[in-house]
Amino acid sequence: MLSLHSDEASVADARALAVAYVAAHCPTVDAATVGTVVTELVVNAERHTPGPWLLVIDRTGGVLSAEVRDASRELPGVRSGALDGSGGWGMHLVHALTPSVEVTVDGPGKTISARWPDLPAQAA
Repeated sequence: MLSLHSDEASVADARALAVAYVAAHCPTVDAATVGTVVTELVVNAERHTPGPWLLVIDRTGGVLSAEVRDASRELPGVRSGALDGSGGWGMHLVHALTPSVEVTVDGPGKTISARWPDLPAQAA
């Protein structure tokens, strides 16, 4: 399991560590895809919520999960992407690149979980 708190890491750190974790522990999951999803979730937590975020990446029971916990109970909105660079693309990317996305409001904030099946490689 990988756990990373916003007080000890940047968005770039979160992406790099997520990619390294997936490459080392989940050979059937595309590490670059997970890195992109983690980047979008962490950037959204920094831009749209007060307080810190926590990234947790784990592989359990053949499933890789990347979770970002933040300090806002507000559900993330999926809005039209702006062509002027002001945003709106993050959750579209997350949903497009992830087979399963779940948002859970818990305590003072929420957790956004992205999950990928990590199936064992087929014997040739």
